[in-house]
Amino acid sequence: MKSSSLQAINTCNIKVNLSNNFRNIFYIAECDFGKGLFSKIDIRKEENIFNFTGKLITFKQTLEATDNFGDPLQIGKDLYINLEEPMRFINHSCNPNTGIINDVTLIALRDIQAGEELYFDYSTSIDEDYWVMQCMCGEANCRKTIKDFKYLPVQAKQKYLNLNIVQKFIAVQYQKIATNV
Repeated sequence: MKSSSLQAINTCNIKVNLSNNFRNIFYIAECDFGKGLFSKIDIRKEENIFNFTGKLITFKQTLEATDNFGDPLQIGKDLYINLEEPMRFINHSCNPNTGIINDVTLIALRDIQAGEELYFDYSTSIDEDYWVMQCMCGEANCRKTIKDFKYLPVQAKQKYLNLNIVQKFIAVQYQKIATNV
């Protein structure tokens, strides 16, 4: 089972489709955080945006990556996708407009207008007690620090679990919280 899901992440069709359509759908531009990923088109709420792709690596390999430390997306306790462009340019927000379902699929949490930057809450994919980052999203609900899912306020955990945008390996630890709405 595990190997078939890993194969799905690295299928050539996903990469070809993304590269063929990328210039028509997304662009990378300067933003408050350096560079960000923006949409050229309107995206409807709950619409699949794309699947994350990249080489599968371990936690140890993420620590050895000096040129893009922090870019890998955690999809298992010791399994990460070393994100490729343009996916590595999606920034964090404590009030995200996208989320990740099924460990690799980015979806719209609300309608996104053409020209809008894409954000997801990095904490929905972190469970390692290592990576921490200062948050500068500026949202009213900004937590000031981005860290593991377990450190989120209970209300944020409930919201994200109920939206099914928490990585599966993390979500199974919190099934009780999701039902206590």
